[in-house]
Amino acid sequence: MKNKYVKILDLSFIAEDKKTILDLINKRVDNNEKTFVITANAEIAMYARENKDYLELAKTAHYIVADGIGVVKGAKILDEYIPERVPGIELMTDMLEYANNNDKKVYFYGAKPEVIDKMVEVLKVKYSNLNIVGYHHGYHDDSDNSIMNYILNLEPDYVFVAKGCPLQDKWIQKVMKKANKGVFMGVGGSFDVISGHVKRAPEFWRKLNLEWLYRVLSNPQRVGRYIALPKFVLEVMKDRRKS
Repeated sequence: MKNKYVKILDLSFIAEDKKTILDLINKRVDNNEKTFVITANAEIAMYARENKDYLELAKTAHYIVADGIGVVKGAKILDEYIPERVPGIELMTDMLEYANNNDKKVYFYGAKPEVIDKMVEVLKVKYSNLNIVGYHHGYHDDSDNSIMNYILNLEPDYVFVAKGCPLQDKWIQKVMKKANKGVFMGVGGSFDVISGHVKRAPEFWRKLNLEWLYRVLSNPQRVGRYIALPKFVLEVMKDRRKS
């Protein structure tokens, strides 16, 4: 069965639920196919519209996942349908569960040294069979290819990169050109959450699709990032009128 996609602003989002997306990705892992996944919210969609270099990079991804309720609502404005928001951190932990149960190799790259050290410690307790073949903090000059070459030599099945957009996606695009296999996915601040350095919104807030508001209330300095949301809605409405 052919998968559904929805174009919002300039990005083509996969319009499937989390389970379907996860099954698609894990099947590619089992077939040793290399896969580039971008988890994008309204802010990233606006960044792609305003930065053509990043837009061209995003077009090379195999899947762009709607990590943000704004994207889901944007689809509705366009009379399209995305069944649910798929948070990158949840997609990542579901992949780790699969890796743990199916003897897949995992590598982590990004975040501060103390964050990634603690995260690996937490994951080793949670997933007793998880084959973590390596990890490295994100305070590394990506023009130095030593980490990239080291990872490529390990041939992990999953590589999770936490360096923020657009840095993580630029690095992944470069690695993808040389990789023979593996899922490469940027996960933003997920390492901080898993390590316990940052608290994720309680389930009550997540069920109401208000995780973004919880972040703002917890850290008012983040409010500037959410200015992109009304701009995103206006751009989507412009596109609707054009169509």
